[in-house]
Amino acid sequence: MNLEKITVESAKKDSSVHFFPCEIKYNGEAEVDRYFNTSIKECKREDGEEMLTATFRGRPLNGKIERVPSGYTGIIMKEQRRPFTEEEERTVMVTHTFDKFHYWNLDKKPSADDRFSQMLDWVELSKTLHSPTEATVTSSQISNVSI
Repeated sequence: MNLEKITVESAKKDSSVHFFPCEIKYNGEAEVDRYFNTSIKECKREDGEEMLTATFRGRPLNGKIERVPSGYTGIIMKEQRRPFTEEEERTVMVTHTFDKFHYWNLDKKPSADDRFSQMLDWVELSKTLHSPTEATVTSSQISNVSI
């Protein structure tokens, strides 16, 4: 897959990205402000944490706003033309970038136990695991090495 770098730099910044716990069989622009954002309400949980509630097609949603992990940028891509075969190279353009998004659960309060939250934790853990380390060897450790 080819990603045109110039599109990342020229992409629009979007502040209204939503991650839903379902598949919507539609690709394209949607009037989110008109039909969904009007149902979003802010409230506080028992523990004092901010939470969002909304409805989508009559179903209750509970959510919160998450930030993209530090050092990363969220992107929305669009394929200009679908390939005719599986082997044909695909080219996508970045249409929008974002640094935060709305994360929704169906009839369940967001928590650290959600797979989505665990995925965000994994990004931080992965960064730590793959970062270079400085190994310091003491003289007592060197004397214990036998060749």
